[in-house]
Amino acid sequence: MTSLEVAVTEAKLMLTCGPGGVGKTTTAAALGVAAAQAGRRTVVVTVDPARRLADALGLGDDAEADEPHQVPGITTGANDGELWALMLDAEQTFDRLVRDQSSNKKQADAVLNNPVYQAISGSLSGAQEYMAIERLHQLHSSGEWDLVIVDPPPSRHAIDLLEAPDRLVGFLGHPVYRALTAGQRAFAKITDTAASMFLWAVKRLAGPQIVEDTIGFFRSLANIEGGLRKRAKEVSALLRDENTAFIVVSSPRSEAVGEAKHLLDALHEKRFPFAGLVVNLIHPMPEPLADEDALLLADLDDGPLADHVAWHAELTHLAVAERAELVELEVLAGDAPIIELPLLEVDIHDVPGLIDLSARLV
Repeated sequence: MTSLEVAVTEAKLMLTCGPGGVGKTTTAAALGVAAAQAGRRTVVVTVDPARRLADALGLGDDAEADEPHQVPGITTGANDGELWALMLDAEQTFDRLVRDQSSNKKQADAVLNNPVYQAISGSLSGAQEYMAIERLHQLHSSGEWDLVIVDPPPSRHAIDLLEAPDRLVGFLGHPVYRALTAGQRAFAKITDTAASMFLWAVKRLAGPQIVEDTIGFFRSLANIEGGLRKRAKEVSALLRDENTAFIVVSSPRSEAVGEAKHLLDALHEKRFPFAGLVVNLIHPMPEPLADEDALLLADLDDGPLADHVAWHAELTHLAVAERAELVELEVLAGDAPIIELPLLEVDIHDVPGLIDLSARLV
């Protein structure tokens, strides 16, 4: 199978994963175009697209880019398909999660107004990865979309994305968290002399207010702990659902191939539904020179054709080396579709370019 048509027409959730700089965001947008043209109401969630691509997706400088915007210029013929896009705002997504899981406004405000929460909600390690998945869940559960495509943040350790829900559950069960969220008397019993000395040292270095704010934050978080646990488990199950499709995007560069291999191994090991591999930015393989031409050109040490001969040899060597890099990826991909996309002279930055790319993918 050499097409992603099945994933585009049947999946309900799709994630394009891989390292940065390989055309991952563009691929996600092109898959969205293909789904819309197949008659599906599709939304693409991206993190930080290049400015011209953001303009093409209708995001621009809109302050409400975190909400879906319909992408102009997508013709679906007689189909009712539509393509929408939004830019992930981890902080706003975190705020939504807190409100959704709080039993009342007072509980939500206790978290949202805490200085520690306000300082970390947009920059907490792993927050973008987890919030990309949380946004996927929010859009999927709304029932408004036939397909939700998420272009998560590129990560050196892409597995962080997949393990984010499980890490949240682990954090909520950590002894330090349990101690900080305990009542005052229980907290005094749990903490030993070393812990008390630690808190005393932190208060001296950072000031007592930040310690109080931090403990206050964790205790307010305890009020929505049950909801956070439930949501994390739902998200973990959703990522493994048969209607979810993971698309791995790479390039033939050795470092990108290494990261893609790590991700493919993790997908197989943890039973995430892998649906296809896209290898972008591949140099074309030149047509081999005919024997008589090669012999003739070999005698030309200089002259008008010497540069052409050298270029042909260099390009052939590069193309062969790139395909050698991809052998292990092809083995890991197994029976899933493998799409090879050529290195283009210009970046794709408009709707016609996305439409052309979608035809190559599907």
